[in-house]
Amino acid sequence: MTYQPEDVQSFRLRARAWLAANMPRLAPGGGDAQGGAAEVQWQRARELQRRLYDGGFAGICFPREYDGLGLTPEHQRAFNEECTGYEMPLLLNIPTFSICAPTVLDMGTEEQKHRHLPAVIRGDEIMVQFLSEPRGGSDLAGVITRATRDGDVFILAGSKIWSSGAYAADWALCLARTDWDAPKHRGLTMFLVKVHQLGVQITRIRQVDGDDEFCQEFFDDVPV
Repeated sequence: MTYQPEDVQSFRLRARAWLAANMPRLAPGGGDAQGGAAEVQWQRARELQRRLYDGGFAGICFPREYDGLGLTPEHQRAFNEECTGYEMPLLLNIPTFSICAPTVLDMGTEEQKHRHLPAVIRGDEIMVQFLSEPRGGSDLAGVITRATRDGDVFILAGSKIWSSGAYAADWALCLARTDWDAPKHRGLTMFLVKVHQLGVQITRIRQVDGDDEFCQEFFDDVPV
């Protein structure tokens, strides 16, 4: 039987009823209910994402074969309109859902897609970008973090910086140089790297306003 997606209006009405019954409302004035310590906020975002998943409203535009709903941007817009005024896992929007997961969907292997996308949609995995570097900032053509082939693995060495929320993430998209003879904007490879593992050191950067969401990472011969 061919799968027929739910029409947008039916989806909207179902979402409206489910949100009213299952998601906490924000305080009057639209204040963010996810206050408190950063670690608590990230854990709360995971819990809310799991609640959306259990209710059948997570991964709206992601393909069904990776635990998404396989619906359209119009369905997503309808849900966004209906969820206004409710507490939502907004911390996961950038970069997990808007950048990292779509990159895995577009460029990853089938094994990576089946392993990571359902976990992201359930709230079990948070992703981060390891792109900018202390020496070159966001000039990614100048990346000097290296990944050297060693048999079946690459050995990652170097440092990244300004990675928002890296301490709370599980996996990272890490850009490293794999070919030093190619032009500087080539010879680069994107790796999926487990954030918390031996050889990876994460340092939170405290700014003058006290915020410490930015992080710097050091890679000491990490096998990937």
